[in-house]
Amino acid sequence: MRIAAGVLLILAGVFNGCAGTGYAFGGAAGAAAVEGAGALSEAMMKEAAKEGNADAKAAAEAMAEVNANASGAKAAAGGMMIFGFFLLIMLGLQIAGGVVLFMSKAAKFVMIVGGLGILAELGGMAFGVPFGLTNILGIVGSVLAIMASKAYADGAGDAPAAPAAPAAPAAEG
Repeated sequence: MRIAAGVLLILAGVFNGCAGTGYAFGGAAGAAAVEGAGALSEAMMKEAAKEGNADAKAAAEAMAEVNANASGAKAAAGGMMIFGFFLLIMLGLQIAGGVVLFMSKAAKFVMIVGGLGILAELGGMAFGVPFGLTNILGIVGSVLAIMASKAYADGAGDAPAAPAAPAAPAAEG
């Protein structure tokens, strides 16, 4: 079970790395777009004021509304970027967890990585991403990793047996 859990954990880590890259770049692009739109609308308002446009007051009110909405969009983009970085960190942690599962070492580390893996798979739903096959794969891998590490931490499971002690030399005489 620990080998299967390790393989699934590494696979989930690779999927999380791909998704994390998308979230990080998407969040950064969204924040930059919101910032650019705010600067553009501010420049347009200044230009309207220079021309003595009668609708400058209405434009100022619209600008205030745009800025209020932009702060929420910028916060959402920042949240996406942070979640993307978390998924990129999970890439490394899940690969390390899979490797130590193969060696039946660091049971507590694998349990922590398994718990974080479950959180990572459920976290995408906060951004409206539908729950799919890769999420199920990640959750199954994380649960199996927790179960396998608990099994070899307790001395049960399919952990390799300790090598036999060398035989003592025969006594002469």
